This record gives sequence, C-alpha cells and structure tokens, in this order.
Amino acid sequence: MSCSLEVVRCACQFKIKHYLLVNRAAITQNRCMKRYLPLLIIVIATLTCSSLLAQEKVALQPNVSVLSVLQGSAGKTVELHLRSGEKMGGKVSQVNENTVHLSNLTGAEYFDAFVDAKDISAVVVRVTGR
Repeated sequence: MSCSLEVVRCACQFKIKHYLLVNRAAITQNRCMKRYLPLLIIVIATLTCSSLLAQEKVALQPNVSVLSVLQGSAGKTVELHLRSGEKMGGKVSQVNENTVHLSNLTGAEYFDAFVDAKDISAVVVRVTGR
C-alpha cells in the first residue's frame, strides 16, 4: 500500500513541476510581448504616416497648364475645383487633352469620374512639410 502512495506522490510532484515549467515559459513569453508590442505599434504607425506624406512638392514651371500638372500628378491624390464651384477629389489615373480620369473618388471610393479638362479651374495637390 505504501508503494502505491509513493507512486501517486511522485506523479503529483511531476505534474506540479511540469505545470510550473510550462507556466514559467508562458509568463516569460507574455513579458516579451508586453515589452515589444508598443515598439511594434510605433514602427507600424511611423511607416504608415511616412508613406502618406511622401508625395513630392509641385514646382511652378514656365508654360505650365492644368493638364501638365495633372499629368505630373498621375497616380497621386488630387482635388479638382471645377468652374461650376464643385470640388472633386480622387487619384489621377489617366490624362489626355480632353478628359481626366479620377479613380477612388473621395467620399465615393468605389466610383470613378471622367472630368472634362475644360471645366477644371484649379488643381489641389497635397505636398509634404506643411
């Protein structure tokens, strides 16, 4: 009878030691995650913000036109002010001598617009450093 009690006692001690080892590893892993999680969040936020502000500055050149500004802004997000007073924002996809194709319209991301180039009175482009 004492032999079976000894076996049960040894088994219980083994389970307790195993439980402590497993929990110690989990606690150590939790501490590492708590230590490095804020750093990871800061790195992700920095990379996201830097890519949003990475658009180049637009410089005024001689003989520049609204269409040439739009052609130079291909792939960038702009806001067009139309002669009617309406504003329309989106990403410049294509520009030709008569029409500007805007994709991912601001406020209507699933829509595209084709704007008559003669109706554009101003182009607003986001620049860095301001």
